[in-house]
This record gives sequence, C-alpha cells and structure tokens, in this order.
Amino acid sequence: MILYLVEELKQAQVGYSVDEGGESLTGTGEGDWRENWLVIGYEDECGDPIFIDVAEDDFPVYTSVHGCGNWEPNLIAVSFNNFIKALSYIKEISIGRESPVERERNPVPSSDRARILETIANENPKISLTFWEIWLQE
Repeated sequence: MILYLVEELKQAQVGYSVDEGGESLTGTGEGDWRENWLVIGYEDECGDPIFIDVAEDDFPVYTSVHGCGNWEPNLIAVSFNNFIKALSYIKEISIGRESPVERERNPVPSSDRARILETIANENPKISLTFWEIWLQE
C-alpha cells in the first residue's frame, strides 16, 4: 500500500475528482466519484485507490476497484485513525518480512493473521474484511 504525502494529495486527485486540466470528474449519479472523496493512497498490487470521505465525521476510509467504469466504495475502516491503527498492527507482524524472500523464509503464522483480522473487525464494525484478508494473504 502506498500512502501519499500531504504535498502529493492535490496531484493524487487527477483521474478521480479532476482531470489533467483540473476539470471536475465528480457527480451525484450511481457509480460517480463524489466531490467529498479524497484519494490518500492506493493499493500497490492492483492500483485501487484508498480514499477518505471528508464530509463524514472521523473520515471513514474506502477503496474501490478501478477501471470498471463506475465507483463502488468499499468501507475498509470506520475512521482514518482506525485505518492507521490497522496499518500499525500489520507493521508489527511485518518486521523481518519486508521482502518476498524474507516472507518465504519466515511466513506470518496464521494465528497472527487471524488475531490482526479479529482486532481490525472489532475496531471497525460494519466493514467487510475482504480488503484486509486479501492484503494479509501470503
């Protein structure tokens, strides 16, 4: 997963809320990108955007499959703070497993994966764990 620096956020919106010329790409119809969605990063395997809803309290975090012609937000954390906490839990079990070679030599025990997923689920009611399950796969 890649998260943008603050100074990169404006450029990160190109192709989502605005086009290259700065014209709005947002709408209110089904499948449209919403004006209140702010891209904060992307999933680095598929390129799907990670974004927050700035109109909602606590800035819930979403992802959506790109390249399908419409946007269907998938809630992955009930707040930006809980998103950062989830990443910190994953970071803990990633030490010594930063590369594919290290992960092969030292795979994450399924009990650690299950514990992290349970913690994320408990702290984020109403989310689907699919994003996190896929991200934590070997």
